[in-house]
Amino acid sequence: MGRLDRSWTRPRPTRAQVRTDVLVGLVAAVVSVASVEVFASASGASTGWKGVEAYVWFGICGLALCGRRRFPITVLLVVSAVFIVIGERLLELGVVFTVQMTLFAALYAAWAWSRRPRALWAVTGLVLVGMFGWLVWSLNNGTMGPLGEQTGLLPPKVALVVYSLAINVAYFFGAIAWGQSAYLSARRSALVEDQRERERAVQGLEQQQAVQAERVRIARDLHDVVAHHVSGIGVQAAGAGRLLEARPERAREALTAIETSSRQAVSQMHQIVGLLRSAEEAGPADRGPQPGIADIEALAVTTERPAVVVDVVGAPFPVPDTVGLSLYRVAQEALSNVRRHSGAPSARITLRYLTDSGERPAVEVEVLDDGPTRTAPDEASGGFGLDGIRERAAMHGGIADIGPRPTGGYRVRVRIPVDQEDA
Repeated sequence: MGRLDRSWTRPRPTRAQVRTDVLVGLVAAVVSVASVEVFASASGASTGWKGVEAYVWFGICGLALCGRRRFPITVLLVVSAVFIVIGERLLELGVVFTVQMTLFAALYAAWAWSRRPRALWAVTGLVLVGMFGWLVWSLNNGTMGPLGEQTGLLPPKVALVVYSLAINVAYFFGAIAWGQSAYLSARRSALVEDQRERERAVQGLEQQQAVQAERVRIARDLHDVVAHHVSGIGVQAAGAGRLLEARPERAREALTAIETSSRQAVSQMHQIVGLLRSAEEAGPADRGPQPGIADIEALAVTTERPAVVVDVVGAPFPVPDTVGLSLYRVAQEALSNVRRHSGAPSARITLRYLTDSGERPAVEVEVLDDGPTRTAPDEASGGFGLDGIRERAAMHGGIADIGPRPTGGYRVRVRIPVDQEDA
């Protein structure tokens, strides 16, 4: 019974499909009328009332196919009725292939496109009872023509009944089976597409949530890294107010500190705010202290897999808090990717302080692993770590080099220029 399940409601045909049906119906009408002319000319068969009746009935059969997908049950009823009329009034023309194929197409379309299961079963039952009843009546009343003498194993009448029933069973039930198969195929395709749509919707939601989480995390970084500048400005301003008359030199020092701190705060805020597009608060902010560049060395670990070694190259110099936090997050995210995607036994973090003459000082963090060569982690998994690394580098005017190593493994390297007066 599962093969005859009609629980799914097939969508109505598209405009393009309707236009195709109209074209097919018009062509079928022309071909049907032409087939009558050819058959009547070859056999001398009568074309009915005033010589035009056959053309009218055959034309109606063809035109009915214009609505085979929009009104499949109605088309089946019309074509079945015309088929019986032709068989009764124009017996010789009932064998013309066009009317046979039109009835087959109507029955197929009903089972492929009907959206009313009960009506489909009722009309199909009515058509089958009518067709087989009319066939038995015709055979029993000799309207199929005179029978010859017995020359085989079966009497002519029995052989005619067996042959006619076998042909019609294959004809009608073949059309039903083919139509039901088309219906089930369309249902499977619709279910697959629906599942894909749900998966795309879930993936889109996960990506949006991941981006939003990253924005909120950057917003928290903005609060915790820049807040101390603003707090310091308040403390220095209060001290300058008290010392302005009594100790003007100390007040001047406090005002200078206010100027420097405010300039640093504005610079760092401009760097971060560019990434906070449409950020929404996702929960209470974590107001604990944020890590910095000095905390990168704490990422070293020898008791887990992968084992992590941290090297520091060059003479350390002061680095703005925002830069230090970003470099720490880069190293942290790169290590997370090593654990999730590479299966590498070890990884190395190299922190470089670059002060080559003729160039702006810069700080660089590089994370290498010795796992098998791999491409970037699949974004369909919802991960946005590599995009976040690139955004952090761009936020500070730095560069990011991310990709597989020629000798195997993977590399994440970020270099950020540093102005000493901003540190």
